[in-house]
Amino acid sequence: MDKVQLHPTGFIDPKDPSNPTKYLAPEAIRGSGGIMVNDEGERFVNELDLRSVVAKAIQNHCAPYKDGDYTCPPFAWCILSEPAQKLFGAPVIDFYKNRLGLFEHCADVKAAASLIGCSEGTLIKTLKSYEEAAQVGNCPTTQKDIFPAMITPDSQNLILCRVTPSIHYTMGGININAAGEVQERIESIVGHHRHIRRLFAAGEVTGGLHGNNRLAGNSLLECVVFGRIAGERAATIDTPSEVMFPYTESDTHLKDESTGWFSVVLREMRNTDKKYGINTREARFNLDGSLQCTGLDIGQYVAVRGEIDGETLMGYFSPITRPTDEGVIGILCRVDARGGPITKLLQHIRPGSTIQMRAMGGLRIKFHPKPNPHITFRGKTIRRIGLLAGGTGIAPMLQIIRAYGNFVLQNGPDAVTPHGLNLIYAAEEESDLAYMKILETLRDTFPLHFRFYVVLNRPPTGWYQGVGFIEPMDIRKRLVYPPTDEDMVVMCGPPVFEMAMRKTLFHLGFNSSQWFSFAADDNISAHL
Repeated sequence: MDKVQLHPTGFIDPKDPSNPTKYLAPEAIRGSGGIMVNDEGERFVNELDLRSVVAKAIQNHCAPYKDGDYTCPPFAWCILSEPAQKLFGAPVIDFYKNRLGLFEHCADVKAAASLIGCSEGTLIKTLKSYEEAAQVGNCPTTQKDIFPAMITPDSQNLILCRVTPSIHYTMGGININAAGEVQERIESIVGHHRHIRRLFAAGEVTGGLHGNNRLAGNSLLECVVFGRIAGERAATIDTPSEVMFPYTESDTHLKDESTGWFSVVLREMRNTDKKYGINTREARFNLDGSLQCTGLDIGQYVAVRGEIDGETLMGYFSPITRPTDEGVIGILCRVDARGGPITKLLQHIRPGSTIQMRAMGGLRIKFHPKPNPHITFRGKTIRRIGLLAGGTGIAPMLQIIRAYGNFVLQNGPDAVTPHGLNLIYAAEEESDLAYMKILETLRDTFPLHFRFYVVLNRPPTGWYQGVGFIEPMDIRKRLVYPPTDEDMVVMCGPPVFEMAMRKTLFHLGFNSSQWFSFAADDNISAHL
């Protein structure tokens, strides 16, 4: 819980003053012209000031409420004249006064002073000062300059209630994600939260949703919106299949384009300009079940398609969520012209929208845990991995790097070769770079295992890394060289980038069994 919001006017029920649950005296009780006095009959605050100011004034200038042996926190009396009652509304007064018994009627000021327990002379003096302030439009004591309704020493048929600051709303509380799943904080290389399985929350218990102050009237809206979302996701816990995309060792099923498509619902679209790069967004989609995993391998990618204005659009993405993440799959996309035609669809959809997704081919690298930790690709053991990324081709590389880091943490540094993972990342200019903070964190966390080098075609002033294009010398010095049967180079980027990299690798003595090119993968090249 981060903050507690006090409402200055919670009704004290004279029949049950010790009850900790209070009916809220709405803002309109003061906005209609009700004035507030302490047990001595004196005003002490501008009734129309901020809730925090009015609540603090009651605590500082009013006496505790006493009822026999029971003493409650400080309280004030709120007095409504006949004009104020008219503004407040007869139906509202009927509810609070006649049905709940929270208001008491006083024929005149003398009766009001008797109910309050103060001097009649003091109360008359207070009301006279208020009348004079209203006539000139300013109260010199409280700086009040708006007077919705008049009250004078001669006012009759007054109604009075007792009010005390009460907890109205909590800011902060349980942390949830966009699916209503309760989050716990974890120590992780990338990301610091994960959901607690089978636990959902909605409403005020979650708090924090509106920042430092809630939006007026949003409590029920928050319960209804997130309650519905949380309920829908909780109902998917018993989804029979443990994986969204059925696993197949080969990709022969992809030759039939009519099969393997699954509907996914957009959970949220995150603005990632600062986190991943300018004009990028992370689209996170719900899997069918909240406990389902994708069933994809590390390096495997997906196809996304949808229809807009009668046109079917399709794109290919490497998930930036992990294959073991439950209930969600996330993709990083560009929202400018460089993102391709699929950008039109991704900019159009909103949370709750449904599109189709299909597991495709890809690298499909496997990390085998203890007791015999090792890395394989197509049945061959891999000791060193070189990554060549161009532009948005960095996305699958991040998945590989994260998996490699977790592999080291789980199996120890002896499970891998020193500096066994190296990345060269090429982009047009610095604003095109994505994941840089994450890459730097991974490099700093695994200084003996992961290195990366950036090459920019149009670098900024003071740039100290590569300039132009990836040269053979860059691969010799910073990737894996000379090539061995236990080395592998993965490349992803625009087709022209990958074609140039394949030629460079060939001239350096690499053969086709020692590299994997996403653009040359049969399952995607047929669609390009």
